[in-house]
Amino acid sequence: MAADPSDPVRVYCNIKASPEQVFDAWLNPKKIAKWMTAPAGDKSIKVQTEALPGTSFSFVNLRDGALINHIGEYIEIRRPHRLVFTWGIEGHPMGASRVAIDFEPNDAQTLLTLTHRGVDQEYKERTQHGWETIIGAVEASILQK
Repeated sequence: MAADPSDPVRVYCNIKASPEQVFDAWLNPKKIAKWMTAPAGDKSIKVQTEALPGTSFSFVNLRDGALINHIGEYIEIRRPHRLVFTWGIEGHPMGASRVAIDFEPNDAQTLLTLTHRGVDQEYKERTQHGWETIIGAVEASILQK
């Protein structure tokens, strides 16, 4: 089934940290290695990122004996307000899969709004749950310092 770009996956979450802390957790290789593996119980093998617009990233995890490489390219990086990137898994066409994350101060917290466009209809529920779990892991990685 084809993706419906007019119907994105959206996640809203208040995180108990400053926008700078939350934003940086999405670009810091040590933090990425923690939050990318937590939801599925994976083991982080390699995190490659330069965190500059136009550069690609690769987050390789070991899951049930198989290597899974989450890949994408940074499109927009405006610290600490907005992060936009393509998103996919190596070996599977990314198509129009694009994630935008907005970080807004909300008292002593950050309101994070994640919008993932280009998700096939059949994967929307799983994608929604995946991002909610990942965002929880991002918050936990920040609080662990």
